[in-house]
Amino acid sequence: MASLVSIPVFSTLPTIPPSIQLLCQAIILSVFIPFVIIMSICLTLFDIVNGIFYKEKNDTHKVILITGASSGIGEAIALEYAKPGVILGLLGRNEDRLNKVIHQCQDKGAECVMLKMDISDTKALTELLERFDDDHPIDLLFANAAQVGVTRDNSDNVEWEDAWKRLIEVNYMGNICTVMTAYKRMKQRKFVTSSIFGFFGPPNTCWYNSTKSALNSFARDLRYIAEPYNIRVSLITPGLIDSNMTASPQPLPFTASSLSSPNELAKVIKRQLESNIFCIAWPFSQMLLAWIGSTFPPRVLLMVSWAYGTFFQTHANNLALT
Repeated sequence: MASLVSIPVFSTLPTIPPSIQLLCQAIILSVFIPFVIIMSICLTLFDIVNGIFYKEKNDTHKVILITGASSGIGEAIALEYAKPGVILGLLGRNEDRLNKVIHQCQDKGAECVMLKMDISDTKALTELLERFDDDHPIDLLFANAAQVGVTRDNSDNVEWEDAWKRLIEVNYMGNICTVMTAYKRMKQRKFVTSSIFGFFGPPNTCWYNSTKSALNSFARDLRYIAEPYNIRVSLITPGLIDSNMTASPQPLPFTASSLSSPNELAKVIKRQLESNIFCIAWPFSQMLLAWIGSTFPPRVLLMVSWAYGTFFQTHANNLALT
């Protein structure tokens, strides 16, 4: 029987006992705080100046593709951009809800194309997006489709431990397929992707959190890669928004008064995209709390995550959220 051989790659480096690692992390963090503050001030001033001199005109976007357009944030974005001279490609699974959104957008003067599709079928999705782009070259893309938990709709058929596949297929693979299919065709054009809840979330929604964290990293890195081709990538990180994902029966331990309007979010997105903002977070207060939580040292973060999960366990109506 072969034995495992340990290669001490870092054997020459000093080790820190686990019992004091948390203290060391806190000390190192305190050393970097002044640097972070100075950099934050400089970047804030840069963003203010950039916002004054850089302003994209709304009429530059003639063809806009929105996934997850049948309700919630996607519907609100479609209605915000709908006007004469604009072609909206509205992609979603529910034909009845898509028709409702299409009629509302058409009333505002926009031309609409229904794209009925489950984005988990990446092969069919690629073909559909390529056909749409052949007919209507895309100027602006919102990769907005998402699912918070498959067990909510299929509680008798899907076990929590098996729900990861559907969440990854929709929230990650489907969005990556949407983005990259368009990216290959969008040279000298504009582009945006969206994500939510990827900085810090309750452990009870682990599958959802992990897909959104992956999308956050993807959007950040793709913005750098796409820059030479004049393709702009933005990351949209909404907080608690009034949508089908948060509708009654409410699985999350929050009241209706905690939910923000998707129409207000759409206005914020449109305004900040005009200023080329990378991370569009709204409501900012909720985003700030999530970001602060993500910056904690691992040991502290574990304790906070445990408390957060316990709160959900006690107050949520449906824990099979994935």
